[in-house]
Formats: sequence, structure tokens, C-alpha cells
Amino acid sequence: MMLKLVRFGEWRTGLVVELPTGPHVIDVVASVGTLLPEDPVSSGVLNGILREGGSWAPLIEHWTYARAGLKRLAEVALRRPDHPDLIMRPLDGILAAPSTSYSASIAALEITELNNDAASNRERPPIRDRVADERVVALDAYRNKV
Repeated sequence: MMLKLVRFGEWRTGLVVELPTGPHVIDVVASVGTLLPEDPVSSGVLNGILREGGSWAPLIEHWTYARAGLKRLAEVALRRPDHPDLIMRPLDGILAAPSTSYSASIAALEITELNNDAASNRERPPIRDRVADERVVALDAYRNKV
């Protein structure tokens, strides 16, 4: 499973979903009502962490709950893009978050989860940090060899 988060507007967090009409961005905080009443924990975690442009570090720290809510938002968007509690816009119709004086701000985050069976059957190379463009740190680890 892969999830891609983006910053847009005034440091709001969006979840990118690929719909038949093209890529769209779900406004995560504005759409947490979509998760209620079935998943109040994920709704509360996402709202608590991401409201007011919150940092993504706590999102990763609480990934178990955040993942469930983000995955469910994506599923609702794919099944029912006209859901009344789902706030979504075409990707090309949103403005990226304005840059701040802190140049190391992250504008997009792509998270790919490995299947536990596949991960345990592969040799894991050591993690090597690589700096790209003097601002982005990329980790070259757990890459599949073709």
C-alpha cells in the first residue's frame, strides 16, 4: 500500500488519490467527518495531529491509527467521490503550501508499506542516508532488486 501526503494552502495536509477523472487531493482535516461514527479513533488522531498545519512527525509516530484513517478516506473517495463529508479537489486545482523561512519544510511525503512476508524473506541492506538538492534527505533502504 502506498499513501502520498501533500501540503497545500495554508499548510493543510492532503491525501492524493487516483480517481478515474485524474489525481485528486483529499483535505484530510476537513474530511475526518467521513470516518465517523465507524472509526472515531482514527478521526480523532488525524484531526488532533493535523489541524492547524500540524507536523507530520506525530502522524508517523501514531502510524497505526493514522494509517487506518487515511486508508479509509482513500477508499471512500474511490467508492463514493461525491460523499457529502469528503472535501476533495483535483490535484492540478490546488496551490502548494507557501514556502516558509524554514527551507527544510517538507511539501510531500510518500509512504510505502512493505508486505511483512516479502520483507522477511529479503536481505536488508544497511540504510544509507543521501542528501539530494541540499534540502531533502532520502533513505536508500529495502529497495527491491529487479
